[in-house]
Amino acid sequence: MPLISFLLFILALTYFFTALYLLSHPQPPKNQAKNLPGVAVLIAMRNEQETIAECLTSLAKQEYPDALYDVFILDDRSTDDSPRLARTFVRQYENFHLLKINEDKNGLQGKMNALAQGLEKVRREWVLITDADCIVPPQWIRSFSGYFDRQVALVGGLTLLEPPPNCNVPQPPKHLFGKIQALDWLFLQTIAAASSNADKPISVLGNNFAFRMQAYRQVGGFKALGFSVTEDFALMRAIEKSGQWKILHTLDPDNAIFSYPVKTLKAFFEQRWRWISGGRGASPWSYFLVGLSSLAHFLMLLIFVLGQWNLGAATGIGLLLGMDYFIVNRSLRRFKMHKLKKYFGGFEIFYALYLLFFSVFYFFPKKVNWKGRQLFL
Repeated sequence: MPLISFLLFILALTYFFTALYLLSHPQPPKNQAKNLPGVAVLIAMRNEQETIAECLTSLAKQEYPDALYDVFILDDRSTDDSPRLARTFVRQYENFHLLKINEDKNGLQGKMNALAQGLEKVRREWVLITDADCIVPPQWIRSFSGYFDRQVALVGGLTLLEPPPNCNVPQPPKHLFGKIQALDWLFLQTIAAASSNADKPISVLGNNFAFRMQAYRQVGGFKALGFSVTEDFALMRAIEKSGQWKILHTLDPDNAIFSYPVKTLKAFFEQRWRWISGGRGASPWSYFLVGLSSLAHFLMLLIFVLGQWNLGAATGIGLLLGMDYFIVNRSLRRFKMHKLKKYFGGFEIFYALYLLFFSVFYFFPKKVNWKGRQLFL
């Protein structure tokens, strides 16, 4: 058997059983909280006039007592109509608040800076974070509260790029690239949730997660953590390293939110470049998972290019594609998104190609774009 085929077979086999191990762990239990906690929702807003009204409308329709949650809209020097749109909600709802972010403080930039200043105003027990281009379901806050117990400090939720049944999205995306991204996000987050269920958290998404203010203060807040373009990951790692708390990652339709996919390849690569740039300092387990998947999918591409077909190569490709499909299909069933199955082939090709691209450029100097700003790491 040629070396490439043999390596692919071994890596695919390792990938297959690693994924089975992760997926064998149950989802975290969800309780019906008798005493609902106080919650603060934070949204960093910068030039979001196209989406902020939809986001705030969904937050105003929460099936949660108004007296128990506040919404803080953090206007990070917007130059469009976003502040005016936000003020209409502030005037209408007593628990909505608009805060102006006029400067960078404590060496922080971008979203992390806005959140850090907003958190100084929070007096609630728990904080939920979402973004101005997201739409949350009516059960969002109440669903998250079902995972808040005394040992839990951080809970991640799912972000979908295809509208879930319980989210009212006026203009859902229809372009092919959006469908492929929807599968990509679902695939990556299913793995992240499974890894967290195995007590090996690797990530949460910054537009849909919750954390306990006590834990945030214990690690010193964002000021002590230092600037990162992935503030969610930085906070998760700090809480994980403290060894005092549990971290959960849920696959719960009631707290899954919708976000719009990017429309261009340029925007996609800028987005992923931010994620990768902020992911330095990940756990060895995270590097193992990413490295295993990257190398296995690269060798699969190489087999197709070189045409080295034999039993080992065919078995390796079957194990790899079969497990990827199993992971995706498992979540498609959970979220009733069966129509996305037909895009699996396009997703698989795209996933393998961008893994190869970022593996090559991972060690290049890091400079990222965020909301029209150049952020240097």
